[in-house]
Amino acid sequence: MNDFSKRVLKTIDKYNMIKEGCSVIAAVSGGFDSVCMFHVLHSLTRIRKFSLHVAHVNHSFRTDSDDDENYVIDLCKKFNVKAYIKKADVAGFAKKNKISFETAGREVRYSFFNELLQQIPGSVVATAHNANDNAESFIMHLLRGSGLSGLTGIKAVRGRIIRPLIEQTRERIEQYCKENNLSPRTDYTNFCDDYTRNDIRHNVMPPIAERGGVDAIVRTARLLSDDEEFLRDYTIQAGKKYITSENNKVIIDIKEFTTLPAAIKRRLIRLALENSQKEISLVHIDSIITAADKNYGGKRIVLPGEITATVSRGKLIIYKTNT
Repeated sequence: MNDFSKRVLKTIDKYNMIKEGCSVIAAVSGGFDSVCMFHVLHSLTRIRKFSLHVAHVNHSFRTDSDDDENYVIDLCKKFNVKAYIKKADVAGFAKKNKISFETAGREVRYSFFNELLQQIPGSVVATAHNANDNAESFIMHLLRGSGLSGLTGIKAVRGRIIRPLIEQTRERIEQYCKENNLSPRTDYTNFCDDYTRNDIRHNVMPPIAERGGVDAIVRTARLLSDDEEFLRDYTIQAGKKYITSENNKVIIDIKEFTTLPAAIKRRLIRLALENSQKEISLVHIDSIITAADKNYGGKRIVLPGEITATVSRGKLIIYKTNT
């Protein structure tokens, strides 16, 4: 086993990604990252005793999308691995649902993954997110002014989704492909700066990567993730103590609420609003906290998704306006 595969196996074992006897569905687009992941996972099937399958989504967007699909099919035949293929009009889906192409592609892919997870017993889906993807996500959220939860990076394991390459840089991945004579496909849209992630990848990350910044950012994200996990658990326990529900209303005692640190106040409000179908901004959260702190009796704050927060008789009450 080469050093790269050993590092990937170390990640798999550290996060307990693959259990003996399970089925791993590798999401393979045909690009460097996913082909590298497929090749490494195939070499580990006997060592960790799991079966390997492949999922590929043809986005029907580029003129050579069918060539990508055929490449993946041929790759699976070469290694005697079953391939599951889905062809989707992602651009049409994006237009119909008024979302970006990137978001539409993600929704289509994960919907397909969920279908396969239900179809194949004891299975997990492996995606080829790597350390550079992790660092890029950190920078994207940082530039948006994200809170702590947005700076925790891409999780190595999220439910039944695993990311074996999450601790490997793109440079090491490309070197692995070269050393093993792999010939992945190249997606020319990856070179277009119209997409936010590509803009960050091509124009922001190179000077950071030259200074060893990728590993540093990933390390920071991991530390922040530990802090976020603690604060999330603390908030859940505080919610059990300070939040009550009554007639489809969420009620928080203002006297107790005002004694809490600002970070916990914000998290408690978000916990109270967790079933909202709309994104609630920091401005809205802070408006609710200000009204509660000053105990403005009769104060009403209208939030997206037909949600209203009011202060009445020492209580902060949050409810759906149309109920």
